Amino acid sequence: MEKPPLFSNSEIFNYEISLSDWISNLPERLHAAPLSWLTIPGSHDSGSYGLKTKHGIAPDKPGLQKSLLVKIFSFIVLPIIKRWTKTQNLTITDQLLNGIRYFDFRVASMKNEDDLYFVHGLYGDKILDLCKEIDNFLTTYSKEIVILDFQHFYSVSDEQHKRLIGKITEIFGSKVCPFMEFKSPDRTSLKNLWSNKYQVLVYYRNEEMCKYNPKLWPSLLLPNPWANTMDVNYLVKFLTKNVESRDEHAFYVTQGVLTPDNKCVVLNWTTTLYHKLAKKCNENLVLWLKDKTTGPRGPNIAMIDFIEWKDAHIPKIVVKMNYR
Repeated sequence: MEKPPLFSNSEIFNYEISLSDWISNLPERLHAAPLSWLTIPGSHDSGSYGLKTKHGIAPDKPGLQKSLLVKIFSFIVLPIIKRWTKTQNLTITDQLLNGIRYFDFRVASMKNEDDLYFVHGLYGDKILDLCKEIDNFLTTYSKEIVILDFQHFYSVSDEQHKRLIGKITEIFGSKVCPFMEFKSPDRTSLKNLWSNKYQVLVYYRNEEMCKYNPKLWPSLLLPNPWANTMDVNYLVKFLTKNVESRDEHAFYVTQGVLTPDNKCVVLNWTTTLYHKLAKKCNENLVLWLKDKTTGPRGPNIAMIDFIEWKDAHIPKIVVKMNYR
């Protein structure tokens, strides 16, 4: 049955959608709009579901790496760190099936290893394994499109950068949408991407490496302001101010997350990020999204913790916003 092209705000949340292939099924009126004008669900620290304590502290936390206290009491400290750095419970494939189309990757090397790993306080899975999962999904769902944001790098040499970039482009092959061809998010409409069979935009936040490989998209075209707060009221004001002033010719990430400081973790060491901050944050993000619209001055990528919260409630809301 063909979808109605538009819903009122009161009707939108009652409409049933398939999250696994939601881009494929967007109404035709959106096919010519740039992706930067759509609303897209994203996951924060996308690979953190796989964090492990056995490899110790990752290089994104150099202070903890050097801490004698952490080394002596690692059997106590590392599980606490895991509870507070894990921001996702679902695998990459399950995130994709629940509508996530933006992935936040943080990359680091490991001593005596050639492979690079996802990190967030601790080491997770190999980055290339995460890419292979995404590629398998995209092969099955040939009209779905993802944005990969290689956002932070730790202890990664130029040679490792080049090897990683080569492997990424090898894994995704012709699915990669090259920056050298499009040069602006304005041209990344579904119509243009589908006609070229492009499914992956790779943002790589290392400008020298972007010059090395012109397929990579530069970070300038993907602003990602971070509130760095535990105060949900401040977060809401921050999100509103920044989304209203966003560049309509760029993609834009709304970081709908609360960030604990060290004092918060120490005082609440028996609980988790999810119970202390993430649930409250997600509840307020739902309220914030209710009166927002798609387009050049609306939210674009809504990045959240624990995307499965309330049966993927926020990814459903974000996707449905495209039908308003």
